[in-house]
Amino acid sequence: MKRAVKWIVGILGVLVFVVFSAFAWFAYSFNKALEPNESIDQYQKVLADWKASGLVDHFPSSVPASARNVKFSSFPGFLQGGGHVQLRMELPEAEAKKLFEHATKTAKQHQDGGNSVTLINERKDGLSSTSPHTLAKDAFEFPDDYRIFIFHAEPYKAGSGHDWNHGESKGMVVSLQRNEVLYYAENW
Repeated sequence: MKRAVKWIVGILGVLVFVVFSAFAWFAYSFNKALEPNESIDQYQKVLADWKASGLVDHFPSSVPASARNVKFSSFPGFLQGGGHVQLRMELPEAEAKKLFEHATKTAKQHQDGGNSVTLINERKDGLSSTSPHTLAKDAFEFPDDYRIFIFHAEPYKAGSGHDWNHGESKGMVVSLQRNEVLYYAENW
């Protein structure tokens, strides 16, 4: 009888250990799934994953050789939470200026500083843009020297006016003061 009790206690101990380990692995995996990917090594793969959306067609196919201080962030979205891709880099002054001039001609709207809802809150016809996913972790807006160019933005429900509960946006952010260029794509 004692032998059977020891055997049952041992099996229960193993089962508790297995259940606890599975729960810990699930919690860790779930938490990792909610963190943005910041590995520049994943840039090509992320672009390929987003290609069908049409939101990353303005991104460079690879990071320019002249780029310095490159930052990358991507998140595919989770449940009803939105996804994003951002590539930010410092470029030589002439390259940053050329991209600024191109974006000026291409953009539907622009704003100096702010975040994804700045224009929506300021203008009746304001479009959604992006938030600073590649700046400091505590940054919720771009400083005023960053001009946010919106190439495309629309709510997912056609004819819904300005119901920006779900939608998509793409464009560039350029700071001539810092010679920084940021490419972005968002869906939510």
